[in-house]
Amino acid sequence: MTDTEDDGFGLTRRTVLQASGATAAMASLSGCLSWLDTDDPPVASVAAADTAYGNCWMCHHACGQELAVKDETVIDITGVDGHPRASAGPETEGTLCPKGLAEMEKAHDPDRITEPHIRRDGELEQVSWDEAFEYTAQRLEAFDDEHGAETLLNAASWTTTDLHEIIWGNLYGTPERIGRGRHVCFGGPHLSGAMMGVGANMRFVDYQNSEYIIAWGRNIFESFAGQWEPKGVLEALDQGATLVVVDPQHTPTAQKADTWLPIKPRTDGALALAMGHVIIEEELYDEEFVEEWTHGFDQYREEVADKTPEWAAEETGLDAEVIREIAIDFAEAAPAAGIALWTGVGQYAESQKASQAVFALNGLVGNIDRPGGLRLWRGPPFSDPFEVRDIDLPNNAEGKVPALRQYEEYEEYPFRHTTGIGHNQVPEMVENGHINGIYCHYDNPLTDGNTEAWMEALDEMDLVITVDAYWNELTRRADIVLPEAIQLEKDTLINYAPAWSAYHDRTWMTASKAAVSPQGNSKPGFEILKGIADEMGWGDYIPWEDEAEFNEDMLANVEYSFDDIAEQNYVILDEFGYEQWEENGFPTATDKFQFDLDEEGGYAQSIAELDEQYEEIDIHTGPQWLPPGTFGEEPDDEYPLHFYDTRAVFFAFGADQVLDHPRQQYAKKHGLAGEDYEGNYLVMNPSDADERGIETGDMVTVETPAGEGELMAYVSERTRPGFITAEFGFGTGNSHEEGMNTMIVHDGQTDPISSQVDRHMAAEVRSGGD
Repeated sequence: MTDTEDDGFGLTRRTVLQASGATAAMASLSGCLSWLDTDDPPVASVAAADTAYGNCWMCHHACGQELAVKDETVIDITGVDGHPRASAGPETEGTLCPKGLAEMEKAHDPDRITEPHIRRDGELEQVSWDEAFEYTAQRLEAFDDEHGAETLLNAASWTTTDLHEIIWGNLYGTPERIGRGRHVCFGGPHLSGAMMGVGANMRFVDYQNSEYIIAWGRNIFESFAGQWEPKGVLEALDQGATLVVVDPQHTPTAQKADTWLPIKPRTDGALALAMGHVIIEEELYDEEFVEEWTHGFDQYREEVADKTPEWAAEETGLDAEVIREIAIDFAEAAPAAGIALWTGVGQYAESQKASQAVFALNGLVGNIDRPGGLRLWRGPPFSDPFEVRDIDLPNNAEGKVPALRQYEEYEEYPFRHTTGIGHNQVPEMVENGHINGIYCHYDNPLTDGNTEAWMEALDEMDLVITVDAYWNELTRRADIVLPEAIQLEKDTLINYAPAWSAYHDRTWMTASKAAVSPQGNSKPGFEILKGIADEMGWGDYIPWEDEAEFNEDMLANVEYSFDDIAEQNYVILDEFGYEQWEENGFPTATDKFQFDLDEEGGYAQSIAELDEQYEEIDIHTGPQWLPPGTFGEEPDDEYPLHFYDTRAVFFAFGADQVLDHPRQQYAKKHGLAGEDYEGNYLVMNPSDADERGIETGDMVTVETPAGEGELMAYVSERTRPGFITAEFGFGTGNSHEEGMNTMIVHDGQTDPISSQVDRHMAAEVRSGGD
């Protein structure tokens, strides 16, 4: 592992391969991280080391990691061959992206929090775990007496254990819960996919069998759900598939596309409806599937009747003939044609309606759960450990109604019928006394939207408990800080959506034992939660000694033990077929794929209220066009630019921005490695930069109606004029505080149907810092 080569995406290759086309691109996904600030470890050192495994949790998609460990030190890391998430499938090389490689650095990062802290007399002080658990229990009991347990918000996200659901819901008794998917990540598609019948995590195509792939608001080669995904696309391209990318930026995925559609931001719904118009007009839709397995087609047909490509061209900035061509080619390739959809169509105020229009195309061409189409993935048969042990869990949250649905102050929010809470509304709920405390675990709400209001809300809360690895504005504001071990330091059975993978027709499991001991006095999240439960007197409900024992009970339905799986990192289980809806129907109110959501009670109620609020628009339950600005901000004379935050291959959520190597690779990718600056960059088109006298490397200020922030400019033709972006997870509120928190210039804008934070903002940029 001595030869490296930069491939233009800031990745490194394990070896320099002589390859071309898609095969060469696949090679660029592999990598090996040098040991901290030295060269690659000597081969002799690796050979003498012990082999261990991990499942990368930097972005929570669990790519298998093979580690060389010597004297409690990880000296080498790479992917696991054949792993469902880290490879292209059986007998293929396992690789890791920069995030997965950086976990080696994180395991030994001296800046991690490694001791519990509690707040006394206004100051955080280091204490023992016994003191921390005792103090936590005392504060929780006092909180319940004063405010009621129902006013504590469980804000755990992407933890390696789901035990927090039991601790805070069943045992403590709060109904208040907020997660990432619906509320801050891709709320519109999350809601649309679930109700239309393809599932909330519906963004994955049966890539290896696909002939036509549309990456719609998805940068698959930088922001992927494991190495299997870009590798699957590359395999399809090698086999002659067509790749179309719908994105305002010319991303690494667009570089590999046959066609790039530089769409105007927030006009995805117009493109989708026009494609539907063409497919119906040309009689290319799957009449049998539509007739037998869908609901609401007549309403959909009526909606798209006047949505011609020429109309969509005016809305989207795309060429009408190209729209027509893409629609026909997609329909003709179906059912071996799929749409990979994610945050690009999921993070603006009209995103639910836009995503509903995109998903409708799947039902129209009948590609759902057919080879090469939108796959309905199946997870493994995990057991419920509480049922295995015949534990009679109480439900102390039963009968308690989330505040959003209970108080008249929130009647202006239609999404209260489709979800129990909204991220942007939490500060208001704190001000009203309906939320008085929070438990955060592997998530930092200060990066998720409305940052200034959230910081004030944290200061007002009576109790803030956080489980974290780094200091930031959240942990510094907390009353209790409990340091968690990272994934490489704990026994883990991955049970977060282990479904989509390179094995398109098999279920699978992946697990790993701790490769090294927890740094300092940090603990696995399971042990932290069990410690709280024991101190609260709930020990009889959590009888497992450790997470490995708990994991063993999760495997009661399979022939493998936890040790069996962990020793080889993964196992492949049962086959499952296509067209599962033939036997089971669709998980909807009508048992069919639903164009129209009129039978979904909560959704219909939300739409009825929204229609009353916007009397000038006929808002209904079917797919429809809502132009940008219907709900969210639109650029104007004072704020003429469209600002949005993005994801890069080097970072996830804020988990690794604090690490040196990912930041160095990120700077190198932008040609700015020599600058005395290690924050994020504002990407802007040359025409916008020239108008403002801005060049790459200049410090600039981004201003929105909500505030302003400072970061470094990067001028590139790969973003369309009028559209500016910055990488998420830097600046105030994050663990790496250099650069700009993109949500520091955001306030309360929200998708009123899904509660998704609207991350699109009207902005202006000026040269120079504050």
